[in-house]
Amino acid sequence: METLAQSNTSLAISRRNAIFGAATAGALLAASGTAAQNKEARPLDGKAAVVTGARNNLGRGFAVALASMGADVLIHHHKPETRDQAEETARLCHEQGVRTAIFAGDLGSAETVLAMYDACHSQFGSIDIVVNNAGRIWKGNFADIPDEEFERCLAINTKAMFYSMRQAAQRLADNGRVINIATSLLCATSPFYAAYAGTKAPIEELTRTLARELGARGITVNAIAPGAIDTPFFHGPESKEAVAYITNSVPAKRLGKIDDIAPVVAFLATPEARWISGQTLWINGSYGTR
Repeated sequence: METLAQSNTSLAISRRNAIFGAATAGALLAASGTAAQNKEARPLDGKAAVVTGARNNLGRGFAVALASMGADVLIHHHKPETRDQAEETARLCHEQGVRTAIFAGDLGSAETVLAMYDACHSQFGSIDIVVNNAGRIWKGNFADIPDEEFERCLAINTKAMFYSMRQAAQRLADNGRVINIATSLLCATSPFYAAYAGTKAPIEELTRTLARELGARGITVNAIAPGAIDTPFFHGPESKEAVAYITNSVPAKRLGKIDDIAPVVAFLATPEARWISGQTLWINGSYGTR
């Protein structure tokens, strides 16, 4: 998941980032062809996926899981200084014998999201799966939320999701998949997360609406709402006491792991998940239910 520093990337910068990402991807594309030919048929062979916020944490897990099932993957990250992490994700995907591309940009800009979809289509020829994973978290008292921090959370947690889903509605191949990453805080309300959960909340309604609109084309749209996952994204704003409290709130007395969530995302991308659409799946060890 990515942290936004700004929310108005220009189209010119977006296009430059798309080209920059594609340049590195070219070597990966050329190197992976033989490996893919030597593998047995997999559920997502021939499919192309976009995963936002895929430089590390859950996003990396989603990208690698889709690659392991045969999908080519465009790996989005936000800032130039995280390029090395995005390249590591690309390397792990490449090991699965698929093609990869890297795209850098601020998804709080509609122009950047358009450029990302352009880059995926240019590299792979289609867009079949979109995992909207990029997110920003801020924890603190509601009364103390700075205007600029709320705007940043709004840009990545709400606007970026909307912009990407709008592009998916226009450009996703028939029988495609949209998988939006929400949060279990939407069913287990906690204090101090208003900026995060409040800007994630629209995901559920956007998911339900788009599922209804695209269902006739065989496209499914779902939301995954993870609980607390043992990653730097979760630990960043948390004290040791808060981590202990959340851990003890789960019946299994542990935090979630990336491999608790990634297989569910991968399954939703498969043809077998064709009858699951418009749903929010709460994956949190019963930390919260609805």
